[in-house]
Amino acid sequence: MNWKVALPVLWVMLLVATQPTYATGSICGPHPVLAPDEYCTFYPFIKTGEGDAIIDLSWDALGPGMSGLPTPSMVGDYYFYFKDGRLYYLGNSTGAYDLFYVFHDGLWYLSDGRVIYPEGPCIVENVTIPEKIKGELCLCSNVSIKSKSYPVILKGSTLQIVGIAPPGSIELPPLKNLTYMIELPENLSIDLPPNVTLRATPLDGGFLIYTQPMRFDTPLNWSEVRVFYYDGRTLRILNFTEAFKNRLPLCETPPRKKGNVAYGFALGTVLLGLMVWKIREIRQR
Repeated sequence: MNWKVALPVLWVMLLVATQPTYATGSICGPHPVLAPDEYCTFYPFIKTGEGDAIIDLSWDALGPGMSGLPTPSMVGDYYFYFKDGRLYYLGNSTGAYDLFYVFHDGLWYLSDGRVIYPEGPCIVENVTIPEKIKGELCLCSNVSIKSKSYPVILKGSTLQIVGIAPPGSIELPPLKNLTYMIELPENLSIDLPPNVTLRATPLDGGFLIYTQPMRFDTPLNWSEVRVFYYDGRTLRILNFTEAFKNRLPLCETPPRKKGNVAYGFALGTVLLGLMVWKIREIRQR
């Protein structure tokens, strides 16, 4: 082999041989695949609709970079749909690919062409995305993957959600230092790892409360990720590992949206009235 050809080939082989094997193979989750000097961190993102939500468990696999500081070698996400206290697994992504979603006109539209019908709940695949929301399902616009949240203080056996008033309460004049108190049930205790705090997103008279690292390089593995659901009466922890087994069924026939049903009923009533009036008019002749 000519040395002018052999040298570039040898150089490529050396580059491949010296690259870290975990650069494209690392993954965080229930069964992580990591290099010995890597660790995981998770950031939950919650976006609510009308009594339901999509939860994104976003993760980074962190290892020592060239400067010695923690640097992501791979990133990814696990996506779940939440409704009526149940989790449904929507899929996962790694690397540059992301799943985008938006709640529009009573439905959840996903960037991969799926639509979630909350009334089922069920899912329809290969749907044409409405033109008016296409810009919200890609990186071409400022896409939000989380709803408004509030800081939570864990004090003994009590969760204190700061900045939000209890449902039904009226403050005149409005107070800035509002706090919603939730008592932990006797069978539930919360131990937060170092540099991890809690936040709460309101949902249909209750809250989804979740762990949040205070720094990008805070270790937080799968077993330490916590999302709690408070329905206004009881607080319980959601089990994401079990949720991998639970997927939304395909809609046999897409359920009608409430607005369409009401409109159809009203239109039918009007037509029936016109028909009865016409029959009476004919008989009177």
